[in-house]
Amino acid sequence: MLLGGFTGAASRVLQVFGLYEVLAALTLSLATVAVCHLLRARPLPTLGAALPALLWLGAHHLTDAALFRLDQGQAVVREAESLAEDFLVAGADTPLELVDAGLAAETGVAGTQGALIVQLRAGVLVRRALGDARVLPVGLRWHALVLAVHAAFVLLVVRRALLHLRAEPVCAVCDRYLRRVALGQVDAGEVARLAQAWQDGTRTPPQATAPAQPVALIYEERCPAGHTLEPGFSAVRLRRKGLARSLPGPIASLPAVTEG
Repeated sequence: MLLGGFTGAASRVLQVFGLYEVLAALTLSLATVAVCHLLRARPLPTLGAALPALLWLGAHHLTDAALFRLDQGQAVVREAESLAEDFLVAGADTPLELVDAGLAAETGVAGTQGALIVQLRAGVLVRRALGDARVLPVGLRWHALVLAVHAAFVLLVVRRALLHLRAEPVCAVCDRYLRRVALGQVDAGEVARLAQAWQDGTRTPPQATAPAQPVALIYEERCPAGHTLEPGFSAVRLRRKGLARSLPGPIASLPAVTEG
C-alpha cells in the first residue's frame, strides 16, 4: 500500500501508460521475496502475488483520486468569487464541500470514491506531465478491463518470483533459505557429469572452465545460521530467453547436510 501511495502521488506529476505497472511489478517482486526470506515463509505463489498486486493497484488509484479531489478544491479556492452562487445553492461552507456536492451530483457518491468514479468514466490515462493530461475516452467498462490487465501483469511477475523462491532449498534445522554462492557456469556435458556425481552422493564442485555454450549456473548452498555440516550444490538453468521460457528449480541438485 505504501508503494501504491507513492506511485499514485507521483502520477499526479508524471504518468506514462504502463510506467508504474512495470515499476510496481519489479519492486513488489523484490519486496515480497525479501519479506518471505525474513519471515522464513514459503507462500502459495498465486495467493502471495495477488494480495500485493491488488493492494498496490487499489492504493495507487485511490491516492490519485484523493489528490484529484484536493486539486479540484484548490481550483475552487482560486475561483471562489465567481463560484459564490454555487456555494449558496449547494449549501457548502468550504471548497471541498462544494467539490463533494459536485461529485455527488455527477456520480451519486462524494469524497474520494466519487473522484475515482469520475476518473474511471473519463477514460484511460495515456500520459500526464505537469498538469497536462491525455486520456483515451473508452468508457467505464473498457477502463475496468485495462485495470484488470494491469493487475494481472503485476500478479504474474510477482508470482514468477515466488515460483523461483519456492524452488530454493531451506535449512532442515531453522527453515531459513540457504545462502547461495555462485561457483561458475557450465555447459551441458559438465551438468551431466555433476548430476551423475551428485546422484552417487559425491560432493563434486564444477571444474574451473569458461564454457563456450553455458546452460547452467552452479551454486554452493549453506545455512546462513551455520547449521550446515556439508554444503549442498545445485545446477540452475540459465535464463536466456526471458521469464516465460525459464522454468523455476534446479536441473540437478545435491542437498546440504545439516545438524540433527
